[in-house]
Amino acid sequence: MYISIKNRIILLLIIFTLLPFILLRIVAYPRIQSDLQEVLIRNLDGIGHKQAELVTSWAQERMKNARVVANNPLMIKSAKITKEDKDYQDVAQYLEVVKNEYGYKGVLVSNDKGVVTVATAGESVGNDISQMDYFNQALQGNSFVSNVFPSEIPLTNEWGEKELGMPTMFVSTPLKDRDGVIIGVVAIRVDEKTLNELMLSLHLGKTGETYLVNKDGYMITESRFAAHLKEMGLVKKRCALELKLVNPETGEFTTGVKQCISGNNGFDAKGYKDYSGLTVLGVWRWLPELNWGVVAEIDRDEGYG
Repeated sequence: MYISIKNRIILLLIIFTLLPFILLRIVAYPRIQSDLQEVLIRNLDGIGHKQAELVTSWAQERMKNARVVANNPLMIKSAKITKEDKDYQDVAQYLEVVKNEYGYKGVLVSNDKGVVTVATAGESVGNDISQMDYFNQALQGNSFVSNVFPSEIPLTNEWGEKELGMPTMFVSTPLKDRDGVIIGVVAIRVDEKTLNELMLSLHLGKTGETYLVNKDGYMITESRFAAHLKEMGLVKKRCALELKLVNPETGEFTTGVKQCISGNNGFDAKGYKDYSGLTVLGVWRWLPELNWGVVAEIDRDEGYG
């Protein structure tokens, strides 16, 4: 009887000793975990929002530069100019100065039919750009940032070599005469490297990154893990326009990308498989004025580790 009572007392002492920890696990731990998730997603969303603002400002600045070029009185002549005209060299030299001053890949001018009349890349003169979105948008009176697409002429790549089909893009604006009538288009070929640097400027721990995605679900900037992706065989030269952002297990767009290119802003705090098969936490924002999406992701293990 004595031993039985003693054992009961010991058991009760053990129970009362462990009870606070049990209650902490049942009541407090879920609350702490929920608070941790909320803080992490809030921080991740803040980074995504900041990157979206930076990208928007980047685009607006380049559209402003294009308008400055188009408003130069010298440019009125360029819509109908030919290489035989005495002012051709002056216009061509001005475009070259603009290209070098702003660090662009090139500048061109077309008439209202879409035929390039003068350009820093001589091989572009005479080309028909009437089917390009940046021409048609500018002809309608809009300053416009084009999609990222494979270059139609060889451009200098990151290894200093000429390469056809490199990711490129244009910023365009209407060219008007003194009466305000649209007579052509000014288009600036932007160095996509500046966009890559912008997206890589913020670091998210060891595994986090932010990147841009187009409406077709392809990455249009470089991943900070590009070297690893090459080793995995997911990309050959670069991520932009090569890496389709799908879950490798299902072949379908990742949760973040699927939601983003559908025009939604949101987040996933539980985790989903990214383009390399890792489980990540993510936030996303769609930029309708650019037809791009900003995605910020970090490995779930690091986020909640």
